[in-house]
Amino acid sequence: MTFIIIPHIGAGGFHFGMSRTAIRTQVNEVPQQFLRGGVEDTDYYPSLGLLVLYNDAETCEALEFTRPARVLLGAVSLLPLSKKKALTLFAADPALEQDEAGYTCYQQGIGAYYEVSQRAESIIAFRPGYYDKNKEPLRELAALDVTTMSVDEIMAFFEKANPSKRS
Repeated sequence: MTFIIIPHIGAGGFHFGMSRTAIRTQVNEVPQQFLRGGVEDTDYYPSLGLLVLYNDAETCEALEFTRPARVLLGAVSLLPLSKKKALTLFAADPALEQDEAGYTCYQQGIGAYYEVSQRAESIIAFRPGYYDKNKEPLRELAALDVTTMSVDEIMAFFEKANPSKRS
């Protein structure tokens, strides 16, 4: 299936903010549901190469694509794109982040993961602020004076920052 990314909106018929129920209604496949990294509520549709990542309210925050999906940004097919070409494509983003594993282009709301292959293993399209949720606990932690806190208070902080979820 071909997914055309509309930056900060979604891809194909899937938009950020859609409910899990609305997305499942559009897909003729029962998803594999799991907690990605033990935290992110995710539906995986293997035949589409589509992972849908949800927030606590069960609304879509990000879409991740693997093969066999075909993922386009305009006329550019992103999965077969080398990391070097992708970085050139997104070079105009002053906040572009890159490392050996891939890149994140905040301006377009797109990122990629490269494992061993010269082409992307996966492409993620995300809503504005998607990655901010990961930074907020770090900002709060930096502001804490742990020398004045009990072990229970410190543990409560970490539980609040990363609550355990159960399927």
